[in-house]
Amino acid sequence: MKRRLLYLSSSFFRLSPFAFVLVMTSCLSLRKSSESDKPLNLYNPGKSVIHPQFTVYHTSANESMLFFKVLASEVIFNQANPSVRDQARLKVYYTLYSSFSKKEVAARDTQSFVINRESVSDAIIASMKVPTEKGKTYLLDVTLEDEIRQYGARDFVWVDRFSEEPRQNWLVLNQPGNHVAFESFYYPGESFRIIREDPPSEKIFISVYSPRNILPLPPYSIGDQPDNVPLPDSTIARAYSGQLQYKLGGEGVYVFHFNPDKVRGLCLTQFGDHYPQITLPEDMLPPLQYISTREEYQKMIVVPDHKKAVDDYWINAGKTYANARDLIRVFYNRVVFANLYFPSSKQGWKTDRGMVYVIFGPPGRVTRTETREIWVYEGSQSEMDVQFEFNLTEDHWWGYDFVLKRSEDYRGLWSNAVNSWRKGKIFSL
Repeated sequence: MKRRLLYLSSSFFRLSPFAFVLVMTSCLSLRKSSESDKPLNLYNPGKSVIHPQFTVYHTSANESMLFFKVLASEVIFNQANPSVRDQARLKVYYTLYSSFSKKEVAARDTQSFVINRESVSDAIIASMKVPTEKGKTYLLDVTLEDEIRQYGARDFVWVDRFSEEPRQNWLVLNQPGNHVAFESFYYPGESFRIIREDPPSEKIFISVYSPRNILPLPPYSIGDQPDNVPLPDSTIARAYSGQLQYKLGGEGVYVFHFNPDKVRGLCLTQFGDHYPQITLPEDMLPPLQYISTREEYQKMIVVPDHKKAVDDYWINAGKTYANARDLIRVFYNRVVFANLYFPSSKQGWKTDRGMVYVIFGPPGRVTRTETREIWVYEGSQSEMDVQFEFNLTEDHWWGYDFVLKRSEDYRGLWSNAVNSWRKGKIFSL
């Protein structure tokens, strides 16, 4: 999968020069977020024409930088401006909550960006400052608006200044070109640079773990998830002076950290040449564990021809080639989007949110707070809504992840969904 290269619009870094590609004007605004109580329409790419991404980097003890990117093809450029040049006009406004449930606002800001078409290629990337304090967590309610199209997209971004070693202390730049990285996975041979303001040591450690293959328990299983923290396969030390150029090796989980006795820091992953796409038969087999029996899966993985094993499974479920193709298209599209939407120290489809997404499809509504995410699947007039609650939980490698609040009440729903897939019918709530 080709990685989209993005160009910086700011030169606030002292460590290296960056190309200016945006003409930016900004103004402080106390605009109130009148939509703060409305649920988000996330995880369904067909519901929006603009799909911005956001990432946060802590630049000092009392300030962070919010980066955003949006594809140039998703915004409107026209010449309705005094210079008669192809330009886009974007507005980004945010409300920073120290407590979303109590509606305690720490800061608000609005900035406008004027982008000349000849200055950008595939995507637009820019940044704005956010006042934050160490020892706190925030929820950033941010909206990017295309002023020409008169259409916006809204998201909530968790800002972590409380954890011992938050990953937002690090900025990753793809090489060559110093392009800000919005993804956490890398392909073999890809070079990147990591930056950390005020590093606590002149030596950095890189611990490598084998890929994590443990699947989440079903939504109805209330037992403990068997996911013990293993020792790293290897750990190396490198000199560090505020930045480090590096390439990941084989597949696995890579953690960059300063304390040799505690593997907490920046987590990056290498999941193969094609991730997050599912293109090879050997990649198509593992997600079938969600809808196959243990005996069925064990038989499939020992078949020498994995393509035949996958084809036979879906043809047997779909009964016809046409239906099997539809099942494959929807099922594996969900796997791919789970990989993109739910980055973690394991592949996105293996997370709790990824499991629910693959089996049930994208939620109709999403609500976020500082500590949880709630998915709502709207039922028909004769059916009740279905709700899944994911709580923010500490993750040894990633720092944090969202863990499903499991309940025996989901047993029947899960059984119906799995049986639907097995009988050749796409399941969606």
